[in-house]
Amino acid sequence: MLRIRSKIAVVMALALSLGLTEAGLAQSQNKAPPRVGIVTITFSAEIQAVVDGLRDRLAERNFSPGQTINFLVRETSAGSARAADVIREFAEQEVRVIVAITNPSLQAALDQKSRIPIVGAGISMEQARQISNEHRRRAVTGIAESDTRDDQLALIRILAPDAKNVAVPVDPERGGLTTQLQELLAAARSFELDVAALPVSIRRNAVGEELGALDPQDTVLLLDRKLLPDAPVEALAAAAAQQKLRLFASEEDSVVRGALAAMVIEPYGIGQQLGNLVADILDDPSAARVPFERVRASHLILNEDAKGILDVAAIEEQLAGQRQSIIGWAEGAGPRPRIKPPIPDAPPPLGVVRGITVPTPRSKPPLQ
Repeated sequence: MLRIRSKIAVVMALALSLGLTEAGLAQSQNKAPPRVGIVTITFSAEIQAVVDGLRDRLAERNFSPGQTINFLVRETSAGSARAADVIREFAEQEVRVIVAITNPSLQAALDQKSRIPIVGAGISMEQARQISNEHRRRAVTGIAESDTRDDQLALIRILAPDAKNVAVPVDPERGGLTTQLQELLAAARSFELDVAALPVSIRRNAVGEELGALDPQDTVLLLDRKLLPDAPVEALAAAAAQQKLRLFASEEDSVVRGALAAMVIEPYGIGQQLGNLVADILDDPSAARVPFERVRASHLILNEDAKGILDVAAIEEQLAGQRQSIIGWAEGAGPRPRIKPPIPDAPPPLGVVRGITVPTPRSKPPLQ
């Protein structure tokens, strides 16, 4: 009799266990995917590229739209009342993360006393520090814009592995460059590179004779437009070519005008960085308390001359392993959705650079 009762108890326990399991599975299957709220003041091709990058990276992290994640995308125009309504809607919809693109959207999200983690973008590093200081108890993080010197130096290491020295054009007439050069020197140490100043004159559109003393075997030029906003790019490119020196830049306009290459920030790449942050928070909400990240330059811009002196295919393969991509020319086809930059203004008439004849501005090559 005891054995029979024992068997009955075991059967009932198994039945109860199976019933609970089936109920748990049914509840899990009926559970709605997490929601992510995206808010921006206005929509443009650039903002859409950010959203596309975010969605694509989340899909790579196994958060598929409509299946394992849902998005609420809202535009607020310039009205603070509308922004507040959007944030309240997100709270009512129980979104798991709010992505606020541009500073007004981020401030609107912070103004609402909510515990929903916030991920910001489209702000400067100074604004990010201020937000972190003023909202220490909030779960807020994001991507902040800063300089891309580390990215440019890393690019030099890839494209010019034999380089030991980086000559940086500066205009002595501008003054106040010592601190910025020190910051660049500090960054270069981690890449085992030395930095030296190369005097140029914006007013005379000329390059100093010190250029002739640089050894092209172990020295490259890096045009940092934050140090030299009105740089004589065509003059530098011509002088560098005459001395067989490789000229790198910090932005796309200089590549259009003659520099060899630059790593640039792209909206789609920003979206991919945001996607990683959102995925981390969905996996672990405490990830919303990490410090703001710096926007990383994610795309390599090359001019036509690079095709003759660089192994573009090998470089592309190397960058692909770092989740980066390559673009042949500033206005050529690139990773989607490529934002075409404005055509740069024509430079002033060019003079003579220490006896070097300066050509007319580069013409855009035909698209391949």
